[in-house]
Amino acid sequence: MTDISTVLPNVSTTSAFWVKLRDPAVQGALFKVCSCLCFSGINGFVRYFTLTAQEANLIPMPPSELAFFETFFGLIFILPWILSTGKSAFKTNNSFYLAIARAFAASMGIILWFTAITKMPIVQVVAFKYAASPLFTTVGAKLFLGERCGWARALAIGTAITGAYMISGHEIFNSDAHWTDIGLLVFFPVVATACYAASAVLAKKQVKKDSPQTVVLYLFLFSLPILGTVAYFGWVNPLSWQWPCLVSMGGLLAAAYIFLQRAYVIADITYLVPMSFTRLIAGAAIGMIFFNEWPTVWTYFGSFFILLATISLCKHEVQHMNSKKALPAAA
Repeated sequence: MTDISTVLPNVSTTSAFWVKLRDPAVQGALFKVCSCLCFSGINGFVRYFTLTAQEANLIPMPPSELAFFETFFGLIFILPWILSTGKSAFKTNNSFYLAIARAFAASMGIILWFTAITKMPIVQVVAFKYAASPLFTTVGAKLFLGERCGWARALAIGTAITGAYMISGHEIFNSDAHWTDIGLLVFFPVVATACYAASAVLAKKQVKKDSPQTVVLYLFLFSLPILGTVAYFGWVNPLSWQWPCLVSMGGLLAAAYIFLQRAYVIADITYLVPMSFTRLIAGAAIGMIFFNEWPTVWTYFGSFFILLATISLCKHEVQHMNSKKALPAAA
């Protein structure tokens, strides 16, 4: 007779998987990773706009205009999610100055970020971002949110930074390039990173008093006039084939912010920092597949370090949260 245990799925293993999936640390990491994949898709579209314009000898659409259309269509896509809470989505318990400050930081960040992508390979831009991002985010979370950065988080961030420098800095260290060859280009991703870090810290502060829907709504509403004003001074009318790409960017932005806000509600911002390094791997894949921007062996080494940091920190946070839950029960 056939042994049924060899045919039926292992129920205990399956149930254990779903139990782990319900853990806040795991959910926060998954939401963050999904958000990063959406943002990576947007980076690919921006790079596509630039390279296509260069090949066709067209005037490229300015980064500020790309950011404006992305935000405009993103608001349209995200409205059903925002309005799912009814009229309460428009009621905020935070100061409008806080929302305006976040919108300004996010708007400046996206303009600088898109500018960097139009001038540099995606993987290099993302690597420069994540070489600086942990420091900006961790310091901001410590100063304004009071979050602690323990040894596990610090070690994971340091490991991820090492991976980022393997990808972006090996040409300089091997004397294949010089800092002067990069010039002011480094300014764009690094300052954009500082703006994004400020936006993330302000978002974490906002979700303590408002729902994620309210936070995202006012981010979009206040960002649109800022981006529209900047885009006006270099406006280029989009061509017919560009509209579907702009709409797609808006859809990806809406999905990214939904995932991101859920991650901020569930987990600490410092814990989520290493998860964002998945954008490096996604950026390398997009550049390789669509734009013939092939990664070097250092990209693979760096990606391994980033994955190692992400997986190890996620495992540590799950164990840490479970131990904190066990303490009250034991008492």
